[in-house]
Amino acid sequence: MQERLVNKMRNYQDALIESLKDPEEAEAYLNASLEAYMDDNDAQALMLALEHLARAKYSITELAEKAGVKRQHLYKIFDNESIPGFNVIFSIINSLGFTIEVKRKSKSA
Repeated sequence: MQERLVNKMRNYQDALIESLKDPEEAEAYLNASLEAYMDDNDAQALMLALEHLARAKYSITELAEKAGVKRQHLYKIFDNESIPGFNVIFSIINSLGFTIEVKRKSKSA
């Protein structure tokens, strides 16, 4: 039973990563992940989203080179052994081909 669940999760993750190879899908996924982070401050969920995006575009070694981050540090980040600072998060996002825009919250927020 547990093995089937693990296989389903692996299949889901593989399908998700495949879908994130589409730049528009990747952009929507990153925006949704950042919005969710702003709501709940769940850094682990944001790092998982960045890992999915990274694996859709590069190997971890390639991302490390492009982001200027040690490969071992990226593995620790993606394994939730280390929480990166904004400079690393922004470097990863930039290396994935994205930028961040800031907009004012609505008055009701």
